[in-house]
Amino acid sequence: MDKGGCTDLMTTQAPTVDLATAQEIADRVYGLKGTLKLLNGERDTNFLIQSRQGAFVLKFINPAEDPNVISFQTQALLHIERHGAHLPVPRVLPARNGEVEPKVLVSEQPLTLRTVSYLDGISQNLGQPSVALMHELGTSLAEVNLALKDFQHPAAHRNLLWDVGHAERVRPYLDYLEADQLPLVSTLLDRYATCVKPRLATLRAQVIHNDLNPHNVMLDCETASRVAAIIDFGDALHAPLINELGTALSYQFDADATDPLWQIKAFVAAYDARIPLQREELAVLGELMAMRMAMAITIARWRACLYPENRTYVLRNLRTSWRNLQCLTAMPEGLLTQSLINACTPEVP
Repeated sequence: MDKGGCTDLMTTQAPTVDLATAQEIADRVYGLKGTLKLLNGERDTNFLIQSRQGAFVLKFINPAEDPNVISFQTQALLHIERHGAHLPVPRVLPARNGEVEPKVLVSEQPLTLRTVSYLDGISQNLGQPSVALMHELGTSLAEVNLALKDFQHPAAHRNLLWDVGHAERVRPYLDYLEADQLPLVSTLLDRYATCVKPRLATLRAQVIHNDLNPHNVMLDCETASRVAAIIDFGDALHAPLINELGTALSYQFDADATDPLWQIKAFVAAYDARIPLQREELAVLGELMAMRMAMAITIARWRACLYPENRTYVLRNLRTSWRNLQCLTAMPEGLLTQSLINACTPEVP
């Protein structure tokens, strides 16, 4: 397998940009003056700018990123702005000259910029989970998908390691797993190849966000119980629509609860109310959730070895992910699918 196409972004360091350089570029290119703060980022170098015009995120995009993919991500945000103006997603800020992807030189390296509005809030993992929040999150994700339904772009069909529709791409990294993790992940990959992937080809597909993890969901600062923003469209791509839920729900499983599916059922019910889910989609949803968990664990182990200095950040969710995966795969066969079907079936008075 040619790993280069989907791993260059994972192995190319984010651009090195100091604070003074970022400030000068923000002023010169966008006319933004204010205080800057470096933000955490896996692939790009991002700065939060607090200015009189408002708060923005200035992104210096990884030089390994395909220019067509950069365009795809920018155009996806612009499409949502046109077709879902009410949605709490970042808005693209054009440069002074009107460009939405201006180019700059930093230490003789050409880099592409994208600046978007900063939506304040705290990440979902710092808030308190509730049925009401899951309903709101399921509704919000469905509305993002509805806004993107007719969006098309040549680079939407991209080669991405984080694509659960091509989970086989993580096989070269199984050697990085712990000895107790390898058997389960290998079994899931084998089952996925024979029982899941062939069925995905028959399901409806469109451009999806593809990374609704709790760090990409911002809650309002006052109550920490309402969705303030859905951010980071960096993993967006064209894929089976149900992959969107497989990815999102892999982060909402609660192995410590009496009913580990309580968040998932509320989320799916709300999503289904806006975009009715087909039985064929619900039949593979549990498999996709488990596969996404396994992928997250595998990729995190690999990247922790690749960047030992960033090990703590890369592995921050690993223990919870492994516990959830073990609990999910231990559930009686058919229980999850039936629970999802029940959640999407309105109660008859």
